[in-house]
Amino acid sequence: MARIAPYSEDQPPAPAPASTAKKTARMSMAPPTMEPEGSRSKSGCTWLRNCREACIESQTGQAVRKFLRGRPFSIVAMIALFLALFLGEIFVVCQVPSNTEQDVVLTIVFALFIFEWVGLTLTDANYLFGFFFVMDCVGTASMVLDITYMFGPDAMAVEEVTEGASQDNVIVVRAARAAKLGARAGRLSRAVKLLKMLPGMSTKEDASKVKIARVISNQLNTVLSTRVAFLTICVVVVLPLFQMLQYPEMDDSMGTWAELLDRNAAFFKQATNSTERLEQQTLLQTEVERMMTAYDSFSYGPFHVCYGDLSSSGTFECRNDLLNLNYTSKFSTPQRKASIREYSQEAIQVSFNLVVPKQEESAAGMGLLCFVVLVMCIFGLLMSQSISQVALLPLERMLSVVRQRCQQIFKYTTDLKDEEESEDEDDDDQELEQSSEFMLLEKVVKKLAAIAHLSSVAGEPEVKDNMTENEIMTLNWLQGASVANGRKMIEGEDEKSTSMAIPTPRGKEGLSAITGKIPANTLEELNTPDFNALSQTVELKIAIGTYVVWVHEGCLAWVRDNVPENTLFKFMTAVEAKYPSENPFHNFSHGLDVLYNVSRFCRLANLQSTFTETSQFWLLIAASGHDLGHLGVNNQFLVETTHEVAVKYNDRSPLENLHCAMLFQITNSSPDTNVFSNVDKDTYKEMRKGIIAAILHTDMVKHNEMIKELSLLYQMNSDALDSLKADGVVKSSAATTQTLMNALLHCADIGNPMKPWDLCYELAHLCLDEFFAQGDVEKERGIPVQVLNDREKVNRPNSQVGFIEFVICPMAESICNIFPQLDNLAHHLGINVQNWLQLWIDEASPPEEQTSKVSERVRRVVLRLKAVTREERNIPID
Repeated sequence: MARIAPYSEDQPPAPAPASTAKKTARMSMAPPTMEPEGSRSKSGCTWLRNCREACIESQTGQAVRKFLRGRPFSIVAMIALFLALFLGEIFVVCQVPSNTEQDVVLTIVFALFIFEWVGLTLTDANYLFGFFFVMDCVGTASMVLDITYMFGPDAMAVEEVTEGASQDNVIVVRAARAAKLGARAGRLSRAVKLLKMLPGMSTKEDASKVKIARVISNQLNTVLSTRVAFLTICVVVVLPLFQMLQYPEMDDSMGTWAELLDRNAAFFKQATNSTERLEQQTLLQTEVERMMTAYDSFSYGPFHVCYGDLSSSGTFECRNDLLNLNYTSKFSTPQRKASIREYSQEAIQVSFNLVVPKQEESAAGMGLLCFVVLVMCIFGLLMSQSISQVALLPLERMLSVVRQRCQQIFKYTTDLKDEEESEDEDDDDQELEQSSEFMLLEKVVKKLAAIAHLSSVAGEPEVKDNMTENEIMTLNWLQGASVANGRKMIEGEDEKSTSMAIPTPRGKEGLSAITGKIPANTLEELNTPDFNALSQTVELKIAIGTYVVWVHEGCLAWVRDNVPENTLFKFMTAVEAKYPSENPFHNFSHGLDVLYNVSRFCRLANLQSTFTETSQFWLLIAASGHDLGHLGVNNQFLVETTHEVAVKYNDRSPLENLHCAMLFQITNSSPDTNVFSNVDKDTYKEMRKGIIAAILHTDMVKHNEMIKELSLLYQMNSDALDSLKADGVVKSSAATTQTLMNALLHCADIGNPMKPWDLCYELAHLCLDEFFAQGDVEKERGIPVQVLNDREKVNRPNSQVGFIEFVICPMAESICNIFPQLDNLAHHLGINVQNWLQLWIDEASPPEEQTSKVSERVRRVVLRLKAVTREERNIPID
């Protein structure tokens, strides 16, 4: 953006750009010799330019320019413009049989426009190649589309549609009509000048303020251009509204009737005896009468049908001597032939009366033009008032205030910058004094956006007055606090932290010996949210895990080429063996469930082509082994007891680091279980990096950080994501891809509350059983009992209400915002939180006031979840 220097009345204006300086020189009638000779020789148009400048400076040129800019000619030009815009539509509405009168008037208007365009080009220094020059040129050229003897439509010409032809000409005609309106929009802006001629609209400039008014006048062309651009947008937006009551643009019924009658006529023509001909004639007559009856309720319809022959040249010859059809139609022959549409087939021709639709279309066009003129006048009036007001204001004082305020905002936001932004601080300071006020305002907006973002994510969930004890414990658990002493126990926690289905073979066909043991009903459940890994035997769990990876559509071809099924089966067997079966919750059933969830999320969100095949494969492998070797206790317990795993991994996500290590121990321990054996070295490094990052992000310490990242990602790309166009967003960077894959795995890991109620209820109790078992151990060892672990204090249903509100609901919102196809997660979660509320009320019988407060919070959670569904966001459901 070019710098706009502050202007002071006490000082002369700043030097104008080169182009402006040339115009000023011309307007001051500087002799041609003032221009350097070198530039003349380089231009190649010296003679024409000198002639034009001489014409501008001559008395004749000045007189012509004064005449063209004067009030009488402006009024005549406006009348000519309205004739050019409305005359053709008026002739259609009145159904004038001929275009002769229209052609005469439009020819005069066309000549007047050419005279104005040429005259201003030769006599006005600011006109050539300016905004009005281009718009007048296009608008004048568009006149040839209305004059019959040039390229305009002939009122005496019948619209013919021969066999095999489409009705694209109808759309072309309407597109041409819209193009003409847009082309003449520039000339309509001339109507603004007429407003100055109205009584009370003329203003006299104050001599003391002429300088600043002159500065503002230099911006007038830009202001007019923006207003005309707005006008064009209005035309495009409003145009369909004026066409709602007319017949469909692609009305195939007329052509279909013609084809149907032609088929019957062909049977008549092929008849070999009189009896058969009479029978076919009766059938054809019946169809004709049926067609006439079909259009009785329409404002357009057939008025003539004849039997004959279609020549190779496209002309149709009626043969009433061979077959004369009798019919009665409520439509008559239009006087204006252009309102007739003829459908000609091999043996039949049907003529339709389109008078009313043509009139409606023209009336709609005139209504549109009236709307354009109204908008033009209103905005022209506002523009005139704005310019007058701005010309009288002390702009230099206002802009100086803007600069001061911008400097203050930059000073206040210095401490809020990230490290990367602080590196660019010096550059920003250097640019501050060199930037225009508008550039400064743009920077201010960006800074304010950064402030709003940082403010919205700065704090963790707050403790509210109406929270129960169980909910406060849930909140503290999310933040990593101890109920005993309230101190942080993890050193690293304060860091910034309608779908396609699995291709199920019919019956047992297509299944290998490994997966063939899976029951058919289980295979069907894998395509629904009702799959229950807990109800399967160990052998079936291994087979199902193998099957899910083996048939996952997003990486199916790649897996078949690079991972033998037997290797995958042995890997899954080894994984199952590393999951402690004594854990109530964190066992292989949970690992299989997360694997199934991740695969299902990818299918529901149509991510088959969004993520690469290798990425989807390693995400499934990470899902299957994300809790390998789980010790049945959480990271806080390991750190508090200085467990060897916590010591080994320096208290930083010890469990998650353990899971990663055990997963790669399985793949590296034997070629039989190495699912990466056929992967090249570079790809393996990328896979290993992605798996480690995804599993480490299943640590709940990373939860809030992940929600912030997902929320920011959605805000930055909401239009694309709401349009179900996630490909560009996901593939925008490797970091974004990794973030979304981390989120999918984390969502699948903690997504039990987003399952159907029966599964949600069962899994929640198993998880709490594991928490309570850890609490019992903590009591035995005499160490502080962590939140949610004391079976004597925690109310199961109430703890789930808080867990859903503080943890799962934000995750569901973020995931559904980015992948709207997963809105069933929010749907199930809304049902489940209400069920947990009711269970809490039934079991604990809380006071009425407390019940009311918690119920209100649950209601808000349900509303939040409903707001992210596709139905509420008006996103189409496949």
